[in-house]
Amino acid sequence: MNKLDLKKHLIALATLPETGSPILSVYMNKSTPLDEHRKNLKDWATLARHTFKGRQQSDFEDALEEVFTFMETANDRQSLVVFSRWGEYPMLLPIHLKVPVETQFHAGSLPVIFPLVELKDRFHRFVLVAMNSEAARIFEINLGEISESLLERRPELRKRLGREWTREHYQNHRKKRSGQFVKEKIAVIEQLMTKRGHNSLILAGEPRFVNRLKEQLPKHLKAKLAGEVRSGFSKNALNKVVNQSIQVFLDQENMESQDAVKRLEYALSSNGLAVVGFHAAVEALEMYCADQLILSTNLPDREREYLSRLASTQDISIETVQNNKTLEQFGGVGCLLRYLPSWDERAIKPEVHASVA
Repeated sequence: MNKLDLKKHLIALATLPETGSPILSVYMNKSTPLDEHRKNLKDWATLARHTFKGRQQSDFEDALEEVFTFMETANDRQSLVVFSRWGEYPMLLPIHLKVPVETQFHAGSLPVIFPLVELKDRFHRFVLVAMNSEAARIFEINLGEISESLLERRPELRKRLGREWTREHYQNHRKKRSGQFVKEKIAVIEQLMTKRGHNSLILAGEPRFVNRLKEQLPKHLKAKLAGEVRSGFSKNALNKVVNQSIQVFLDQENMESQDAVKRLEYALSSNGLAVVGFHAAVEALEMYCADQLILSTNLPDREREYLSRLASTQDISIETVQNNKTLEQFGGVGCLLRYLPSWDERAIKPEVHASVA
């Protein structure tokens, strides 16, 4: 699963029309064994099925059976998300993820998509460069998975010492070759980031290797440096380095989400290209003038889902924010606008003025 596939799934789920049949939204975290998930899902279904009657209850049972059938072949080392509906317009959408998700089960007329929206926002793609004395490995990390891996080995020089070269010759040649090796790696990094449209770079390895590469990065790549993992590693410890780099990236992403609230504040106090509060955000999205939706994770579920569907339908960027007091004072949501609608186009509600104030 990569970010582009997740984006397509979100648009499809956000535009999925309601029918008379319930749709199940099942999220299962990879840290819990599948057998335990089956038990928990059965316990939940015991209560949930009684909220439906007649044909709806029958469709609920069939959709639930589809989820259990799929779980029989699922990989218990991955998180699993399943959307299942039966009835006149059946659908089954299983999604495998290597990143953790919060285990939760839902049944209703529409799919629950906010957990996927939050994953898409937090787990951006980034490039990881892991270096040691033997090689440099360049990874593309996409939704917690390695989607591309390039291995560049350092040139072998030491074996030629004493056979063909003096030590002075070796030291001079090693410095030259090492410098060329770094330049070649920078060229590969730049090509990968330009080709794939990456905006974040993380360096990992012993400080001397990280510093050497960092010093020679051009300005436009330094501007994309999101963090560093300063520790040595062996071939067998690459998974640990990848996991550490993901945590470094998540910390950086959290800082960026807080910055999004600052941009919202600035827009409100300067050019007015922003609105805050639930009704104002809905209005901006429905009028197609929203540029970015900034959404608190503490917003009530019903409001989060409604806004997430509206924004995903239009493929508008959604920034999810955790524990920001300023955003909470704004009602837990705001929109940065592409343009300010004329006053006669807007139906301003009194509570919107109160939220902005």
